[in-house]
Amino acid sequence: MFNIIMLVVFSLVTMFYAFYIVSHIRSAVDSANVSDRRALAKSFFAIGISVVTLAILWFQAAFVYFYR
Repeated sequence: MFNIIMLVVFSLVTMFYAFYIVSHIRSAVDSANVSDRRALAKSFFAIGISVVTLAILWFQAAFVYFYR
């Protein structure tokens, strides 16, 4: 039961971060066309933080799944 709840929660969080990453990719593309370096850097930073957060989240899920 705990594994099912954890899978659902982690899937929802992953979908949220996937949407967040896609929205920042769109923002980065728009910023690149306008040559706004600050907005472009902000978008790339947000994308990087999101990817790192997802990696940590799924590493934690794998650890709990395999070692619990």
